Amino acid sequence: MKTIAQFVRDGIQTTDDLKAALQVAMQLEFSTIPPYLCAEWSIDFNNDPDNVMTMIHGVVIQEMYHFGLAGNILSAIGGTPAIANASFLPTYPTNTLPGGIHQALPVDLLPLSRGQLEVFMQIEHPEFNPIALAESPPGTIGAFYSTIAAALTSNNPAINTNAPFMKSGNQVGQIKTIDDALAAIQRIKGEGEGTPQSPDQPALDGNQLAHYYIFKQIHEGKQLINVGGKWDYVGPQIRFPGVFSFDGSASSPKQATFNQQLSQLLTNLQACWTGGSPQPDIGGMSNLQDLGTDLIQNQVRPPFTWAAVGA
Repeated sequence: MKTIAQFVRDGIQTTDDLKAALQVAMQLEFSTIPPYLCAEWSIDFNNDPDNVMTMIHGVVIQEMYHFGLAGNILSAIGGTPAIANASFLPTYPTNTLPGGIHQALPVDLLPLSRGQLEVFMQIEHPEFNPIALAESPPGTIGAFYSTIAAALTSNNPAINTNAPFMKSGNQVGQIKTIDDALAAIQRIKGEGEGTPQSPDQPALDGNQLAHYYIFKQIHEGKQLINVGGKWDYVGPQIRFPGVFSFDGSASSPKQATFNQQLSQLLTNLQACWTGGSPQPDIGGMSNLQDLGTDLIQNQVRPPFTWAAVGA
């Protein structure tokens, strides 16, 4: 499998390569969800005065939308997402995200902390220099999606308007044209890292900061606002919530139950693209959250590893 750097360097010349790139995109989007969920689930909702849990939950939901949109594009051009298998899930901690994206700070399953927020900002680092910040050279995730968009335009693959797809309200739906696919890619980029012009990229359900800036706000403890035409972290205070601690040293039989639920959820999600219902398994997601929250509140890390379904 090519790395993201190879896709960007060489371009995407064939429909088969485009399918491979979209499969990598699905894995990349999903790989961020377990660390974000562990941070969200670690928050004590009774000690979260400025609703940080809600802020992080919004990011998780959008990552699931991006995962679904990439899968729908893949299905529309004749591919089949492959997500219900052990190789789809990263092993944490990792310094390499799917597609060979190097991370200087290890990505791990940990409670919310300012250090963990720095990891999240590293993942979502814009392709350009972030507003109100001077940092190291950008990564290549944004360039990867730009390469996919260029390939959709130049290769103009046939779109199967009867292809199976995932549906989630008006956020994720069937890809019927190349323009639909290009709009989906632009949305993934805009909601994840924003654009060079402004950090506030509107989501379909209203204005919301791109993910990088959401995490940066929590880290800084201040809202990002526009003052005199300049964006800076000088808005109202965002107080850091209380957090349940866990470090991976404790274990529980409930971890096996968690993994079985995760694997069943992935199996059910894959069915959206193999002829099953287009509706995602909301009940399975809720069950996973309950199991993960229970583990964390008992100082046990949710493992997020594959288990044979039914085992």
